[in-house]
Amino acid sequence: MRIVFIGAVEFSRHCLELTLDAGGEVVGVLTIPPKANRFNADAADLAGLARTRGVPVHQVAKINDPAAIALVRDLKPDVLFVFGFSQLIGPELLAIPRLGSVGVHPALLPEGRGRHPLIWALVLGLPRSGLSFFWMGEGADDGPLLWQKAFDISQDDDAASLYARIKDLAAEAIPQFLPQLAGGDPPRIPQDESRATVWRKRGEADGEIQWNGPARIACDLIRALTRPYVGAHTFLGDQRILVWKSRPEACVAADPGVVVDVGTEGPLVRAQDGGLRLLNWTGPALKAGDRLGGKR
Repeated sequence: MRIVFIGAVEFSRHCLELTLDAGGEVVGVLTIPPKANRFNADAADLAGLARTRGVPVHQVAKINDPAAIALVRDLKPDVLFVFGFSQLIGPELLAIPRLGSVGVHPALLPEGRGRHPLIWALVLGLPRSGLSFFWMGEGADDGPLLWQKAFDISQDDDAASLYARIKDLAAEAIPQFLPQLAGGDPPRIPQDESRATVWRKRGEADGEIQWNGPARIACDLIRALTRPYVGAHTFLGDQRILVWKSRPEACVAADPGVVVDVGTEGPLVRAQDGGLRLLNWTGPALKAGDRLGGKR
């Protein structure tokens, strides 16, 4: 079974390695050139792994360009694996593989279609999410399911721990469904449209900490945007601060955004209903009395 693999992030690299280790016949890898891939916070170079394993690598700036489509057609794939790629795959490309194209989405489809599913799950304080491999069509994340498994989310989880969890689930999934694909009768479970939800694309403004809101909401935003993502941010005057880890705490009364004290673990900042201890941040040193908030 001939596989063409398309991806551009760390999760892609992980899945490529899993596919090769499970005996998948990957006849080509398509990825984004490094200079064009900088917008992905978890961008990864798939070329080194592919070349080490003897798989041809092709750098493609736009996956639906005629040259890219011709390249895929020449590789004669039975199936496309599109694992961690930000560009939509067009109908002309989807029509090429004999079996179809398999995508992946870190949510419990049909819930959580759309953009930034791991981030949204943490921002919204969801108690669980999952990993879904599905058959790609022209709609966004709405094709039949190939494989799916849920996981619980605790208050201690953050983007890094959920990213590690979906990598673990991929290590479980790929060796299971590869033989099903090769056997010619893989699962195609329709999604329940009555349960479908869609998450919008997040922008830079969504990552700013709102000190006039609850401390728990600010903490959820911070854990959602921590590494491997871009970090939640705030400002001290015109100096940008990236916050990677925090903890809600009781706090004396003060205006939202005011640094109440600077302890051994980090500064305590007043939010609407209490304090938020900044345990890991990048930016200027903070002192009691500093006021954080929008850029001034």
